[in-house]
Amino acid sequence: MKNKVIESPSPPEGREEARAQELGVPFVTLNSATVDEQIVDVIPEETARRLGVMALFRVENSLSVAMVDPTDVLALDELRRLTGFTILPSLCTDTDLQEAIARWYRVDAQVRRVAESIPKEEEEAAEAHRIDAKDETFPIVNLVNMILLQAVRDGASDIHVEPDRDLFRVRYRVDGALREISQFSLELLPALVSRIKTMSGMDIAEKRIPQDGSMVVRTERRRIDLRVSSLPTVAGEKIVLRILDQNSIRLDISKLGLPAAVESAWRRLIRSPDGVVLVTGPTGSGKTSTLYATLAELNSVDRNILTVEDPVEYNLPIINQVQVREKVNLTFASVLRSILRQDPDIIMIGEVRDQETAEIAIRAALTGHLVLSTLHTNDSVSAVTRLSDMGIPAYLLASSIRGVLAQRLVRKTCLRCRREVEPDPDLCELINLSEEEREGLKAFRGEGCRECGYTGYRGRTGLYELFAVSRSVSRVIARNGEEEELAHLAHNEGSLHTLREDGIRKATEGSTSLEEVARITRAVWSGRRKDRDERGKRGES
Repeated sequence: MKNKVIESPSPPEGREEARAQELGVPFVTLNSATVDEQIVDVIPEETARRLGVMALFRVENSLSVAMVDPTDVLALDELRRLTGFTILPSLCTDTDLQEAIARWYRVDAQVRRVAESIPKEEEEAAEAHRIDAKDETFPIVNLVNMILLQAVRDGASDIHVEPDRDLFRVRYRVDGALREISQFSLELLPALVSRIKTMSGMDIAEKRIPQDGSMVVRTERRRIDLRVSSLPTVAGEKIVLRILDQNSIRLDISKLGLPAAVESAWRRLIRSPDGVVLVTGPTGSGKTSTLYATLAELNSVDRNILTVEDPVEYNLPIINQVQVREKVNLTFASVLRSILRQDPDIIMIGEVRDQETAEIAIRAALTGHLVLSTLHTNDSVSAVTRLSDMGIPAYLLASSIRGVLAQRLVRKTCLRCRREVEPDPDLCELINLSEEEREGLKAFRGEGCRECGYTGYRGRTGLYELFAVSRSVSRVIARNGEEEELAHLAHNEGSLHTLREDGIRKATEGSTSLEEVARITRAVWSGRRKDRDERGKRGES
């Protein structure tokens, strides 16, 4: 039976474990292995990457080392000379090793050392010289590079450089939550801001008005795009860098985390020959990733797919992608008018922002095109109301809308420190769980460890709500039916799978916590009440 598992082509770990047995060494998974943070630095990071090794822990005069190739005699000899210890090798995978090195060899201490080494005279010289992007003579260049490098390694989505009264701080947004990384002397801020502005093509002399820019950096064999925004505050200029990592975009619908029923229904929707299919949610909820995965599913040489985006975050083969440029009047609406003359089969619109864009999208759907787009709404059903508020007649919506996928991102419980706990009655009340739903309910919580930065969470996953428009639902839309009526009808038909249902399922599986589900679903309920109140006021007036 054991041999069958090893020979199976699906799990790569089985093959590696078999290889470790042949070599007579242990096999380690570094995500869960014992690592002594005080001993990791005994092997410098550059050496660790070059040799494909990482120190794990020391017992007396013996050093346990994870290696991609434990048979590399030259590497073993170099490690013995470098450390002075007897080397006890273990086998690990290359992917696992690279992730572990990025996780354990942090640059925080280096950042502080570089910042402290910058004399005031050099800051002034850097400011005067405006710091050319290719000039490596100033320590401020290294400081910026280290801040960017650590953000990429930590999987941050945003970097905040924020001035205060006596200092400025750097914060990363990781898994949707902001974390303070370091604080620095306020005297360093002008040079650091100038360096970032120079790299992103912004005017370093203009400090009175907000600016936008962009840059591309390459690190650890990866290309990272950054969108940069500056904002003048009373304490100085604040800089926010949005990290667009193409490697983080999942171009596979099956890897998005959709429930099985939702995934099956979504695949049917996107195979429609015409109509509008929408993805909704707030900024940063993963809508773009879902659209790119959908386009990758539909992409083929016998389809003409065109997109209009702001920005183009990922370049897809075969697909024709257009970048919006407001400064030259290359807007969503103007591009769409031209796209309709390009014989498209499928059109993807980055976002429906105004009535003109919505009208063109609906017109395209009614003339035989499949239109994919995003919309900022609180849930799936309210997308119909939002388009109606933009001025689209109900009969056109009923004829064109095929389905809406609403989504949110929740933090995943850390696999290393996750423990099963008793469900909190207050959280169950917030999620509005019935007695029947509470029976057999499981709850998990991360206790906090180095792996997750002592937050209890590591990574994010999606919660999804799919609203498929059936014929009966379409008739209700055509007569301007209320959201509650649409939701009730769709739910009874089985064509509405809610965020709440997906959240409870994933909390029970341990993918996330009940706290995260309550946080997300409570926001959705609050938004629904707010939208309903606003519509009531408009009706009274």
